[in-house]
Amino acid sequence: MSSSRPAAGARVIYALVDPRDNTQRYLGQIPVSSRLPLAQTVLKKQPSAHAAAAWVRGLEESGHTPAVEVVRDQVPAAEVKRVLQEELTERLAAGAPLLNEQGAAKGRKLRQERVMAQRAADETAAWAEMAHALRTRLGGPLPPSSATAMRLPELVRTHIPLLPDSDRDPLAFSECWNTLEHTDRLEGALTHAVDALFCELEDLHSYGDNGPRQQLHYRICSIALRRRRTDLARLEQMIGLVPWCMYAVAPWYRMAQAGRLVDSPAQFIPWLGDTPAARALRLLAGEERQLCLMLEHRHDDGRVRPETFLLATAAAHCPLDIPAPLQDQVRRLLADLLPDPMLTQPMADLLLRLDPQALRALGLDVAPGTDERLGLAEGTTARVLADLAAHRAFDSNRQLRQAAWRASGSAPTVDVPDFGGWSGPSVPTMRVVSANLVHAGVLAAPEGRSAAEYVTGVQRLLAPNYDTHAARRLTSEPTDGHGDPVGRPH
Repeated sequence: MSSSRPAAGARVIYALVDPRDNTQRYLGQIPVSSRLPLAQTVLKKQPSAHAAAAWVRGLEESGHTPAVEVVRDQVPAAEVKRVLQEELTERLAAGAPLLNEQGAAKGRKLRQERVMAQRAADETAAWAEMAHALRTRLGGPLPPSSATAMRLPELVRTHIPLLPDSDRDPLAFSECWNTLEHTDRLEGALTHAVDALFCELEDLHSYGDNGPRQQLHYRICSIALRRRRTDLARLEQMIGLVPWCMYAVAPWYRMAQAGRLVDSPAQFIPWLGDTPAARALRLLAGEERQLCLMLEHRHDDGRVRPETFLLATAAAHCPLDIPAPLQDQVRRLLADLLPDPMLTQPMADLLLRLDPQALRALGLDVAPGTDERLGLAEGTTARVLADLAAHRAFDSNRQLRQAAWRASGSAPTVDVPDFGGWSGPSVPTMRVVSANLVHAGVLAAPEGRSAAEYVTGVQRLLAPNYDTHAARRLTSEPTDGHGDPVGRPH
């Protein structure tokens, strides 16, 4: 016959419950008593956690008493600390608002890890949703120019068919070093060609950072000198696509990656479908390693990520609702463009939907106070500021322009965010994204230019131009590949 008497030294793990919403707020443990009811025993002692004790006092002052629930009964004394810790961890990890202090760190840490993991999963799902929507609306990346190809220097054209047939890509560094006798003199000539190509792209870059020049050099030399090739026309086409991959396609690849839709160029090309961009990328499909590096190019700009700019600009004009997990990223990017200004009206509208107070970034609105202080009719100062800001004498006065915009109560806008005259590592991508939208018909071309003229102009900025002075001078490089040929831009 079983006994109802408690085991010697046994403990009860209990929960204090808020009677107003039936949530557990504190877990504790107490020896099993055969003399008093559990609730009476528990409520005779104050919780050890200061926050829990204050909560109990607040309940009592409002005329309530915590309810007591048994969580685990007849727990051996030697195991009670471990079992209480397990119960705490499980509840805190699930998000329970417990007020325990001791032993709660592990549960809260686990809860934070789960929250962060869920946040990352939500962001991934949001990127996937946006990537699918933008592919449908825009048809994928801006296609390359039909004339995209890079003329190889004659020295390189002569010697590439004589290179070893072994593939240099998978070789270790020491093994690559041993092949330098075949490629060293060619790399010098290729460097001059890349410099000339970069000179062709200066109108797109508009800045003197060596980073893009080096990236072009690495990618082009790696492709051209990878192994023996006989189809030099195809090789020139492949090399000519390098700038297009880095600036026109990279935002789309990084967006699809962020949504876990693809993890390699081999998956990305089919994801694009039967589009001009996909057909162009198939030409580089055999250059998997270099293609991956080109498509992952982020332009070393911590403020403007290529995929975020594509999302913010395209979603404003399509238009699409930005999922909550991506709204902060889009808001910060649009806010960065507000004072310059480089927002279209749809982009400004999107910014103000995400942050109704965004205009505060332009400074204080001084107009109402000035009108009142000087006894002027309402709106007078705003009109004066607008008139002064439009005067040529104040073209370079940034503070005056911002004060006028702030007083107008609306964000300053442009027709097309073409970023002409801007400098910075992300400028090429931003200009290409604008052309991408014009090409898809969701953004009007600048006044006085047709959509075809505008798009072609940007496409040509990404493509080598045989007719320029720099390109024509490439043919006069020294035949030994050394020295400073007249084709090098100065």
